[in-house]
Amino acid sequence: MANMNSQKKRIRQDSKRNVRNKSLKSELKSNLKILDNEEITPEPKNQALKSLDVAYSKGIINKKFRDRNKSRISNL
Repeated sequence: MANMNSQKKRIRQDSKRNVRNKSLKSELKSNLKILDNEEITPEPKNQALKSLDVAYSKGIINKKFRDRNKSRISNL
């Protein structure tokens, strides 16, 4: 167990980030799967593109993953 206050704070921050990152990554995966299973309409396309940008800005996914998927979605 952590002894210093800074270590305790880091543990609290990490657990909060873990929950947020997990939910954003789950939402991203869901939005990408919707595109594979349904007819392509502008609304799911825009949601997927937006979730890719949000996940990248939060540092959950890297740039190459975002760019590859944005290119794939725009070609649909």
